Amino acid sequence: MAKNAEDRYQSAWGLKTDLEFVQTHWQANSKDFIPGERDRTCELLIPQKLYGRVQEVATLIAAFERASQGMCVPVFVSGYSGIGKSMLINEIHKPIVRQRGYFIAGKFDQFKRNIPYASIIQAFQSLMHSLLTENQDSLQEWREKLHAALGNNGQIVVDFIPEVELIIGKQRPVQKLGLTETQNRFNLVFREFVRVFTQKEHPLVIFLDDLQWADVASLKLMQLLICDPDSQYLLLIGAYRDNEVETFDGASLHPLMQTVEEIQQTGIVVDRIVVKPLDLTCVNQLLCDTFAQPETAQIQELASLLFNKTGGNPFFLTQMLKTLQQELLVFDTPLEKGGWQWNIEQIQTVGITDLGVVELMARNICKLPKSTQACLTYAACIGDRFKLDVLASVTQKTVLEIADDLWTALQQGLILPLNKDSDGATKELGCSYNKLHSPKTSLIKCQLIGI
Repeated sequence: MAKNAEDRYQSAWGLKTDLEFVQTHWQANSKDFIPGERDRTCELLIPQKLYGRVQEVATLIAAFERASQGMCVPVFVSGYSGIGKSMLINEIHKPIVRQRGYFIAGKFDQFKRNIPYASIIQAFQSLMHSLLTENQDSLQEWREKLHAALGNNGQIVVDFIPEVELIIGKQRPVQKLGLTETQNRFNLVFREFVRVFTQKEHPLVIFLDDLQWADVASLKLMQLLICDPDSQYLLLIGAYRDNEVETFDGASLHPLMQTVEEIQQTGIVVDRIVVKPLDLTCVNQLLCDTFAQPETAQIQELASLLFNKTGGNPFFLTQMLKTLQQELLVFDTPLEKGGWQWNIEQIQTVGITDLGVVELMARNICKLPKSTQACLTYAACIGDRFKLDVLASVTQKTVLEIADDLWTALQQGLILPLNKDSDGATKELGCSYNKLHSPKTSLIKCQLIGI
C-alpha cells in the first residue's frame, strides 16, 4: 500500500486491467509489468505532497534532533497564506512518532482572540486524548508522574485543560489568591505540567499555527516555556503569515514579533524558516504528477502560465487547476488521444485573486452533494477546524459515514486534512478558506450556515 493516496490505484478499472495483464503474462515471466501504469481516473487528482521543501524539512528534522538531545529549540516558520507552512511542519510528524516523540498542534483563530490560551489548550487536549488511548499500565504511569509534578495544584491544570481530570481524577480546590499571585502560580504549575511530557524517552513537539492571531496571554506563556532555563527535550514550532505582522520603519509593532525579539534578547537561538513560493521547476513537476504525463513542451508552457498567474502559491495553484477543470479548460480524453489536455489560449484570459478564489469556492459548495453540504454546514458552526468524531456526534452519524460525506469536499480542496493519529489516519480537518485574507471569506461561512 503506497504511502500517498495518489500513488495507489485510483479506479477499479485500473486494478482490473492490471489483474488481467498479470493473468495473461505471468507464465511468460514478463519483467515489463509496472503496477498502476494503466490506471487512470477522470478526476483531477492533485498530489498532496511537498514540492521543493527539502532544505526546510531538513532544518526541522535537525531541530527535532537537537530537542531529542535535551535542548529546548524554538523554530518560527513564516510565509504568505496558502504557501504550505502547515503542510511542511506536518511532514515531520511521522519521524517524530518513530522516535517515540509526541507531536501536538493548536491553531489560533482570528475570531477567537478573546479566548486566552485557546490554541495551547487545543494542543494539550489532543495530547490527553492520545494518552487516554494507551494501555492501563502506561496510563497509571502517567497518572503517577502527573500527581508527583502537580501535587495539590492539580485543579489549576484541570481548570485549564479539563481532560487532565480523566487521568488524575478529581482534585481538591486550590486557595484563592490575588491576580498577580494567581498568574505566578499558574506559570509555575504549568511549567511543571509540561516537564512531565518533555523527557529523554519521549521529546515533545508543540506546533502553534497562525501565531499572527495569538492573544497576548498565549504569547507570554509560549515565551515562558522557551525561556525557562529548565526546559529540555522540547521543540516549539510557531507558524505565522509574515504579510500580516505590521512593520514601522523596519521594526514590527506586532505582539508576536516583539515576543520573538524578547526571546532572542535572552541569548536563546531562534531558528527561522521562510517558506517561499514554489519555483517553476516544482510547478512543472506538480503538473506532471497531476496529469500523469512526462514533462513536455506543452506542460512547460502551462506551468509557466500558471506560475505567473499564481506566483507559485500552492493553494492558489491548486484552486486554479480545479477551476480550469470545472470550466472545461482542462479536460480528460481517452489515453490513446493523450489523456489530459487543455486550452492554453483560453487559460491565458483567466485571472486569479483572493476574491476570485473565495467566490469560486462558494460556488463550488453549491455543486456538492446535499449530504456533503449538510456536513459542511455543521462543520462551519464548529469553527475553522473540526474533529471527525465531534462532527459525527453532532450529526448523529458514524465517523465512517462522515468521512464518506466529506470525501468530495476533500477532493476539491474545500477542506484540508490537519491532525492525524498515531496510525496516520486523519482525525481533524480544516476549512481551506481561512488561507485567504479577503474580507469576503465570510461569504462562504454565511452561505454554509444559512445567514
